Amino acid sequence: MTSKYRLVMRSGPTAGKSFILETPEVFIGRDLNNEIVINDPEVSRRHTRLFLQGASYVVEDLGSTNGTSVNGQRLMGPYTLRPGELIMLGENVSLLYELVQTGPNETVASSSRAQPPTMQAPPQQVPAMESFSDYMSGPPPAAPLPAAPAYSGHIPSSPVEETPKKKFPIWIIVVGLLLIIACFCIGFLVYVDASNAWCDWFGWLFNMFTPGLCP
Repeated sequence: MTSKYRLVMRSGPTAGKSFILETPEVFIGRDLNNEIVINDPEVSRRHTRLFLQGASYVVEDLGSTNGTSVNGQRLMGPYTLRPGELIMLGENVSLLYELVQTGPNETVASSSRAQPPTMQAPPQQVPAMESFSDYMSGPPPAAPLPAAPAYSGHIPSSPVEETPKKKFPIWIIVVGLLLIIACFCIGFLVYVDASNAWCDWFGWLFNMFTPGLCP
């Protein structure tokens, strides 16, 4: 018997399917070149990477659009997985990380492109996690594993959106200038009419159309 790890899809396009992790590096995404192909709109073409470090796998988000979370906390850097922990790709796809025992005659598949296993030995869960329903219903009897210290980064606070500066509308300036010019013209015409200075100011114009109208 040899110890191996696997991912079991709890929710997603092929719920219930398991993926045995056989290689030191496993890529997950929608692209067919990934070791694990998941055809879901929430999953990026190359979404997540798992790589073997010591005796366990480390999960790392590859700058995906909808992000990768472990136990409900979004990854900000590489994170060392423990059996029984739940990986979320976006909001639709969840993968349970498990430790399993495989026999010498068992056929395993390392990606969704391979044929499903013909026979699998019962998975060996960690003592604190009897089943996925126990995990979803509440914390295990033992003290919960501290997930936060294992992150290389930290969960940032929500970014504060800057309020765009409002520009003073230029049309108000144009309308104001036109009103000032109109008031000036009206006032000037009223002054000319009141002082009967039409010929003084515009005599040359009147004489152009009616000669001798203004002396």
